[in-house]
Amino acid sequence: MHNIRKVSKKVGFTIIFFLLLTGAAFAVAAYFGVTKLILEIGPILKGQVDPAAAKNAWNIILEYYPKFWHTIFPAAMIFSLMVGILAWLFARSSIRKLDQSPEEADGEAEAGDDKAEKDLSDRRLFLHLFSLMQREGRLMDFLDEDLDGYDDAQIGSAVRSIHAGCRQLVQEYLNPKPVMDQHEGAVVEVPVDFDPGLIKLTGNVVGEPPFKGILRHKGWQVGKMKLPTLTGRQNAEIIAPAEVEIT
Repeated sequence: MHNIRKVSKKVGFTIIFFLLLTGAAFAVAAYFGVTKLILEIGPILKGQVDPAAAKNAWNIILEYYPKFWHTIFPAAMIFSLMVGILAWLFARSSIRKLDQSPEEADGEAEAGDDKAEKDLSDRRLFLHLFSLMQREGRLMDFLDEDLDGYDDAQIGSAVRSIHAGCRQLVQEYLNPKPVMDQHEGAVVEVPVDFDPGLIKLTGNVVGEPPFKGILRHKGWQVGKMKLPTLTGRQNAEIIAPAEVEIT
């Protein structure tokens, strides 16, 4: 890496110096060219053309010629410097790519593979609990069902088994506990140092804590987090596989 920086600096200095030199040479050549042009054409125009009717281009030349060294010349040098910096940045990027060792390239490829694998794992973990609820309580089947054709008694009977299976899984993996232990409807006090992530204030919230209010919902928090061990063979898109009975 140290050698890359050294070479990059040398290349950058060479490029910028060469372009500055080229810009200066071009500006000086233009200056002397315009000087010669004025010496040769000026007398002709003075003798044949009324100064008030002179062409606009010639008027511009006569106006900027005395200001050349503190207007056009610095502009040409700044332009050359900018082009040199851009060329150096491009060359530095090319040098780094050429100097990259196979080990570094393999390391970047492996890092990309690890990130892709982590993304797949995260997606599988996200769907895992829902997949278990489908397996134990047929939750996905229930949510996909059109309930308009059933009466309340039929729906209530179906929900009982779904509730039992899903509740057991939630208790096993998350063991949820209330954020506040008081029963809903009780008058509670919100302390000065309360966490807005744990307690959400509603209603007429005026002033600074502590507050007193009515507990409308006790909230839920995770009592434990039981994460499953997933294998790379699990498809991150599948909630539940299709089941085929062979006869």
